[in-house]
Amino acid sequence: MKKKNSQNTISYVVEDEGIAVDIILPRFGQQPIPVIYLESFEYNKQMKDAIDFITSHQIELYNIINNEMTTYISQVYNQDGNKALSQISLTKIYILLDEKDEYGLMFAWSGDSEHGIGIKMKNMSIVKIGAAEIAFL
Repeated sequence: MKKKNSQNTISYVVEDEGIAVDIILPRFGQQPIPVIYLESFEYNKQMKDAIDFITSHQIELYNIINNEMTTYISQVYNQDGNKALSQISLTKIYILLDEKDEYGLMFAWSGDSEHGIGIKMKNMSIVKIGAAEIAFL
């Protein structure tokens, strides 16, 4: 089910997995990134606060994520993690309904196009990194 709405100046789409809002995080690139509030079908304060947090801390998040991803790719895939970073793009951000201040980030990577990379975070700390589904589990 897709349904478009507008609330104040926020445009959102209601999809099967939850409500989605596209944002641009310049530190991660200029492409719109869907932020999906899993299993929620309304734009509310928790979603707004999470988007505000991610947007205002994107530089720090970018640095934390890149450091961890470099190590992860080097250890798991036996590849130069620094070179791999240029082949990675943020594709989705998940806000977890029952977990305050936790969110997941899903990345596409040509080095593992089938599984990608997922990161679960709480505030500014990485909780888990692995295949893409880590971002929403």
